[in-house]
Amino acid sequence: MSKHPKQRIAVGIDGSENSHAAAKWAIEHSRQGDTVVLVHVWHPYVYGTELATAFTIDDTAATELLEAEFVRFVPLAKEHEVMLKRDLIEGDARDTLNIPNIDLLVIGARGHSGIAGILLGSVADFVTRHATVPVVVIPPDNRVTTK
Repeated sequence: MSKHPKQRIAVGIDGSENSHAAAKWAIEHSRQGDTVVLVHVWHPYVYGTELATAFTIDDTAATELLEAEFVRFVPLAKEHEVMLKRDLIEGDARDTLNIPNIDLLVIGARGHSGIAGILLGSVADFVTRHATVPVVVIPPDNRVTTK
């Protein structure tokens, strides 16, 4: 029996229940020795009265969210003998969740539909259309779909 090649699995994390379901799914479906990378994509907020001249970029909240999510999933990763890592990326989730050097991407869908879905766009839809690796989407009701 041959050993499987170790996989790198990225999971989009945003603190929502659906991203928790995505991380849980990724860890539970990984094989011993795989690496699961929790990825939080954040966009800098602009502060100040003169938006064109005075602004501050502060990733403190994003860093704290990612750290809290990492701590949440360490026990499950240990239980499944999976290496857990984290990555904070600045940008738009539609562009940056397509991370190089991964074998699988797992994301939670927010479940926007109708006007909200049209206005907000769908990160899950965009990523599944443009990803270069297989994508698992965990929908709001936690039924798993794959691309």
